[in-house]
Amino acid sequence: MKWIRYEHGFKSIHQGMAVTIIFFTYAFISLQVWLAACFAAVFAMLAFQNIYFSKVGQGLSIKFKAKQKRILIGEEEVLVMEFENGPVPIWNGTLTLSLEDAVAPSSDNTKHYSGIYDLTVPFAIGGNKKTEIRIPLEGKKRGMSSVTRVVLEIPHLFGDGFVNMELNEPIFYQSLVYPRVIPLERELKSSPFKPGDIEQKQSLFMDTFQPIGTRDYMPNDRFDQIHWTASARMQKLQTKEFLPVSSQSVVLMLNTIEKDRGFSDFEKKVERLVSYAEYCMKNDIPYSVAINIRSFGSTPYLLLPSGSGKIQFQKLMVMLAKISDKHAKLQFDEMLRHMEGTGQLSQTVVLITHESNRFKALAKQWVKRYEVILDNSHERNERIWDKQNTKKTETDSTYLNA
Repeated sequence: MKWIRYEHGFKSIHQGMAVTIIFFTYAFISLQVWLAACFAAVFAMLAFQNIYFSKVGQGLSIKFKAKQKRILIGEEEVLVMEFENGPVPIWNGTLTLSLEDAVAPSSDNTKHYSGIYDLTVPFAIGGNKKTEIRIPLEGKKRGMSSVTRVVLEIPHLFGDGFVNMELNEPIFYQSLVYPRVIPLERELKSSPFKPGDIEQKQSLFMDTFQPIGTRDYMPNDRFDQIHWTASARMQKLQTKEFLPVSSQSVVLMLNTIEKDRGFSDFEKKVERLVSYAEYCMKNDIPYSVAINIRSFGSTPYLLLPSGSGKIQFQKLMVMLAKISDKHAKLQFDEMLRHMEGTGQLSQTVVLITHESNRFKALAKQWVKRYEVILDNSHERNERIWDKQNTKKTETDSTYLNA
């Protein structure tokens, strides 16, 4: 592997060797045997140190056993590194890892405003040996954490000075910390205006492949829906009853542009989005996600196409772990108009935003065709975002009905 070496203190070693040779020569000429032997021992010590530090670290390689870890906030993971050394052993070294602070040791509870956490561990390895270092880490906040820098410091054996070795190769390791998953204590309504395969108590549409019983015949019933066997048994006309169904799909739209609340409000909105997604996953409801963070391609914002189940939820969690409030953003109303113009709105629309008055007019137009949920509870009551367990009838969100 390629390492960049920074050497400090070698000049003093070379100067010490030169001075020792001069005093050794003077003592040898003066027939001072014991004094010459002392200077010879000092010279040998300095020469050994010079040779050792000129070759130490050659052939040292590092391997991360896992390329990617996925954890939730508060969960623990273990960073495993395997080192293989060359012929020269390394003694009394110090290994420093620079990590993005989405993860940190569980004992560390301080805030890191730089975004980088430096982790220092002692390091030693014999010649032509292998050793494994395991570092327990804990997910501290939602985000993506990767190892940005690996530095090994080896101090001089005698006197001041050290050798720094910095890894000069890409490090293929990252930790994805998923946002908190808080259950959503409400039921998402589906649209009664379009057919589908979701069972509903009241609907204009019926699934003809799922008969659920019979009832007495009415003049407006269709002829092909008469149940002749039941009619003969009941001695009066009976009409088949089918399962009432409706189409149910959800689009979750998140507004990442903040007023002056900053990072904490952004995280609460992300957690709110995850709550809706988890509800859809448990009830097998297809859903798509749109976030007004700029993206490349024909769609100028982040868009997760419609899907359902655990695979869709996994895709969403990975996407949410990689976004940041520092990314470039698109105006939320522009994203809403683009989704409406391209026909990407589902039967249930959830708007997670803080500017309720600005988007209320547009949402009122949509309620003629869709079920619209304007979720902006923190605009009126900040504590509800933290509680997350209010019922539909409370101020958890605003249901806009036609």
